[in-house]
Amino acid sequence: MLNLHDRRFQEHNSFCFTAFNMLQRRTLLLHTALKTKRASFRSFASKFSDISSDSIRSVSERLARGDSETYHNDEERTVLSLMREVNVITSHVPGSAAALVNMRNEIRGLMIEKGLPSFYLTINPADVYNPIVKFLAGSEIDLNHILPDEVPQYWEQSILIAKNPVIAARFFNIYVKAFL
Repeated sequence: MLNLHDRRFQEHNSFCFTAFNMLQRRTLLLHTALKTKRASFRSFASKFSDISSDSIRSVSERLARGDSETYHNDEERTVLSLMREVNVITSHVPGSAAALVNMRNEIRGLMIEKGLPSFYLTINPADVYNPIVKFLAGSEIDLNHILPDEVPQYWEQSILIAKNPVIAARFFNIYVKAFL
């Protein structure tokens, strides 16, 4: 829908967020459904029903301080094991904390396998100054013969990108593909 010629979906205030939320929920429900079909689900469900709110609170306070391993009783150990199970499910959901941990682990694995990168490069496309963004937004601009006074102004371009973030994403995709 974001690739349609009609830009209503691209410029809607909350459509992108709603669509992404629906995709996250679909992924979460798919993996939750797969997890509930496993033989171990009944034991996890019974363990979860026996846990007190005090144990969950104390474990969450320790997690907030960065301690994800320490437990003081069997109930807290059960909470930590259930949290690991939840992380397994949410690791497939784009944008979740567990998915970010998975990506970091993949990068670490690549560094172990291939070694540390010896060359770093930072690309800054600067979409608020580039006339290609204005062209992608539908303005008639001859990119081959553009004059300096026709280069978009920062404020105009910022408003254009804020109204239609899909244009910024397309520009970034074009820029990176051209670079690579």
